[in-house]
Amino acid sequence: MSTPEKPYSRDEYAGALIANAVAKPFNVGLAVATIAAATFVSNFIMALVVGLVIYAIAAARTFFDEDEAEAVLARERGERRQALTSARTRLDAHKLAPDVRHHLIAARRCEVKIRDAIERAELPYTEVSTEVDALVSLMDQSAARAQLLYEALDESPPSRVEARLRELHGSGKAELIEALEHQLTVQRKMQSQLGRFYDEMERTAVELDTIRGSLVSVSASTDTANQQRIAGDIRSLRDELGALSAGMSEAFEEAEPTAPPL
Repeated sequence: MSTPEKPYSRDEYAGALIANAVAKPFNVGLAVATIAAATFVSNFIMALVVGLVIYAIAAARTFFDEDEAEAVLARERGERRQALTSARTRLDAHKLAPDVRHHLIAARRCEVKIRDAIERAELPYTEVSTEVDALVSLMDQSAARAQLLYEALDESPPSRVEARLRELHGSGKAELIEALEHQLTVQRKMQSQLGRFYDEMERTAVELDTIRGSLVSVSASTDTANQQRIAGDIRSLRDELGALSAGMSEAFEEAEPTAPPL
């Protein structure tokens, strides 16, 4: 799994504010006009100094202006979100089996709520955003693997193998029976892993909704400890979902050899 692009940091945010203040057309125009006007009544060096001082005052005023800060923050967030979205190809949920699709969409809805809470925070929650990006990628990956299990079980359901084993009882076809019993063991493992996926995705959605509530409650706070705690909660979810995803891959790989004829 590729590492998600890291959202912009507070230093980058401060840099965007500085760039906005320095390049503000009004501030630049004011400096140029002041220098031009002062040149007529004084020497050029004095006019340049006066113009630069006025420019610095105007730029500082822009930098500390709350409305300007909000506008810069909104623009930077929008550009970063667009970049992150365009760089990540998301799994098409409409191509998934109904049960797999239902759980993935439910988790995605909670993800949207978390991003909305982050957007409303006073400053960007960099670490939380990074963990959300990683979790989203893993949810898609896990859903894709769950779809493989679903399709394999749909093509050859355990009930069919059980029925065939009952037919062969007492037939003396020991090798065929042994192969079918192994196939049934693998299918039951796949069935168990798929069930775990449903349970884990449902729990993930619940936990994400709880995390969203935590974000809302601390949205006015820039306390690093709060952000680290929330990011840690998301990271724990990702670790658990990652373990499940690995288990689903293992179960599917065991089922890959050609099954015996029923």
